[in-house]
Amino acid sequence: MNPQTGKSMKYRSVPLIRRLIIPLLFLTLLILPFACDDDYVLMPKLTTLKAEDADITTSSALLKGRIIWTGNQKILEYGIELSKTALFNPSDTNSIKHPPDTGIFSIPFTGLEPGTQYFFKAYVLINTAQVYSQNVEKFTTKSE
Repeated sequence: MNPQTGKSMKYRSVPLIRRLIIPLLFLTLLILPFACDDDYVLMPKLTTLKAEDADITTSSALLKGRIIWTGNQKILEYGIELSKTALFNPSDTNSIKHPPDTGIFSIPFTGLEPGTQYFFKAYVLINTAQVYSQNVEKFTTKSE
């Protein structure tokens, strides 16, 4: 209650809030389109495909990945990373060094050990980093 008028204060404060919120809302909507950055990063999306038995020998493998979407970054190379451990330390990579199309790609690996389990994942190299598929696959080379 306002002691001078005897009226409730909450009714008097509503117009003040409206006078502040409406211009702020208008300014926000006016500035918002200019605040968006057109240089946001859209990362490539890729997946690792399961190794097919016909592509595995005692000492070699033809491993495959799929580029689903290239994003808006320049892809410098793409390939497969291969390791005897699921942590990929140490690892070996084979790649193709030209801009890719979307779709399936195949990478050959030779000099593998017979009867050995390997882990592999697809990757692309962009300007700033390597981007890996979210799935890791594994296979075992055939025994002699």
